[in-house]
Amino acid sequence: MIRFFGVRVRLSPLFLIVILAAYLGHVLDQVAVLFAVVISHEIGHVLAAHRFGIKTESIELLPFGGVAVMRGRLGYDVRQETLIAAAGPLVNLLFVIVALPLRASGVLNDAWTNSFVSINLSIALFNLLPALPLDGGRIARAGLAISRGYHSATKVVTRVSFLISVVLMGIGGISLILGYADLGIFALGLFLLYSAFSLSRQSRYDTLRFLDALRHHQGTSLRPIRSMLVQEDMKLGDVASQFSPGAYHIIYVQSSFYKGSRPITQDEILDAIFESSGWSLPLRALLS
Repeated sequence: MIRFFGVRVRLSPLFLIVILAAYLGHVLDQVAVLFAVVISHEIGHVLAAHRFGIKTESIELLPFGGVAVMRGRLGYDVRQETLIAAAGPLVNLLFVIVALPLRASGVLNDAWTNSFVSINLSIALFNLLPALPLDGGRIARAGLAISRGYHSATKVVTRVSFLISVVLMGIGGISLILGYADLGIFALGLFLLYSAFSLSRQSRYDTLRFLDALRHHQGTSLRPIRSMLVQEDMKLGDVASQFSPGAYHIIYVQSSFYKGSRPITQDEILDAIFESSGWSLPLRALLS
């Protein structure tokens, strides 16, 4: 276990395989560059998260990026979520912008610079794919959540993740058949497939984490009101799953029993879910 800026850093088995292959192929210098680029990518996320008061507990390094485990109320602020996600690829693009003039001036040689630029562009572009848990997937979810709600946006991007993983695995499989032996693309597709399955299994937990962040958000800026009209027998969890970041929700209930009932606020629903284990309670329970 390595510590970097107080953050635990560990290498994934996939990265260890890359290091072993590099040793056997006598290209450890290239892997050293890859390691430096990947850790810099993750430092971009760490610094952006720190800017918003979010602590990074650990980072798992992969050959094409990393997975940062952050502890904080994420998801309720679209701008914050987007900036944290975009910080990693921006570091890679900044490296490219700096390296090209240095090559032109003769400070860096062509071969090293070409490899360095290629690694940075590959990592940046791959991470910008609209698939979770990649940076592009987080950005896409943040944008979709404004209109569709966080839970629905997560489901949409997870489905896209499945599709992208199948495409990558297909490309990798075809390359193997044709004799190119590109295991990297197949491995990336396999990783995304595994991640998509994991996300689909923990979708309830992910939604609860977002709702908890929404519940505790005490922002001072003005927020738009989002109103919803629902049936009285709808479960509180199903209503809350449609909540969007950056808005305050007012729920109007269609009821045949409670005539002229008052609207229910976002706070009432979230308090019932977290303080009374009310995820499965019908909405009418808050009207009585």
